[in-house]
Amino acid sequence: MRKRFGIWSLVLVSLLELGLCGSGLAFDKVKFAVISDPHISIPQQKGVSDGYKLGLKTVMLTESVVAELNQIPELKFVLLSGDLTQDAEPWNIDELRRILDGLKVPYYVVLGNHDLSRVPHEKKDQPVTLSKYTVAGAFIGHSGGMVPGMTYYTHEVDKDLVLVSFDTSRAQVFVPEAGLNDFGGKLDVGQLLWLEEVLRKNQQKTVMILTHHSLVPWGEGDQNNHNSWGWFRLDNSDEVRALLKKYGVKLVFSGHRHISTRYQQVDDMYHFVSPSIATYPMRYTVYEMTPEELSWEAKNIPAPPEVWDLARRNFLADKWWRGPDHPDTPEGNRKYLDFYESPATMTGKMTYK
Repeated sequence: MRKRFGIWSLVLVSLLELGLCGSGLAFDKVKFAVISDPHISIPQQKGVSDGYKLGLKTVMLTESVVAELNQIPELKFVLLSGDLTQDAEPWNIDELRRILDGLKVPYYVVLGNHDLSRVPHEKKDQPVTLSKYTVAGAFIGHSGGMVPGMTYYTHEVDKDLVLVSFDTSRAQVFVPEAGLNDFGGKLDVGQLLWLEEVLRKNQQKTVMILTHHSLVPWGEGDQNNHNSWGWFRLDNSDEVRALLKKYGVKLVFSGHRHISTRYQQVDDMYHFVSPSIATYPMRYTVYEMTPEELSWEAKNIPAPPEVWDLARRNFLADKWWRGPDHPDTPEGNRKYLDFYESPATMTGKMTYK
């Protein structure tokens, strides 16, 4: 009897070491996609046009992405990292919900700086917009991931794989020296307290963060606030990163910056940024993830050649999105394209350290 007990004790210890006892098997491999910044604008609405953001094409481009995602085998879910609409218009929310509901898998959204009612000012006629709580309410459950009464949430999207989605939006004000509404973001005190409790409860699981605003800068302009680019990063990003590091979070996915997929390792975390599907270079990203590694492939959105030509022309014609070393010269254009296209990072693979 004593010998039999000893054998079963060894088995139990082995199961505990492998994480197979109590909580069951953790996820083995999961495939998911990240899309960002669709800025949905129904083309029939007055004032919608094709500029740097292809406003008249946003519905078509988003529908093309959904159709292609539905053809990817073994896709588990889709993440959408904010700026869902042009400016929180009710008709654009309805249109995006219609398109995303065509996905064959669950999808999870976060709010961006364009997904809340904006502060009017004398230089711009504001469209009818909605409170961010109303926008969030349109995406409750598997049609967006939101939960009633909140604008941020957490879900276990696979066994022992936990998605934590931020609300980085905040009230916007007109800044005369910048000539625009600020587009920054912040996690308020209440959300920080909620976040620490969520992370504390999930320390034995893999946690990934979905946020609109980045927690790290992505270029020189973000660091020196070129064209107010400091607003691409969360106001209290250092504080949030410290909290995530405390609980061993490894993965953060953001949007907002409109550059192609790339990552950087900061504070023992891997920060990924996602391209907009409404601006050049018009891409989304498919990831395959295990508890030890992550691989990815950025994909160009299916669109007619004339749409791609228009997107590239409008991109090159834009002045505000050019970095401090991207003048309108042949060499400046080359650097401008290279920074946004990031061709070397279209595919990649890494092992967590």
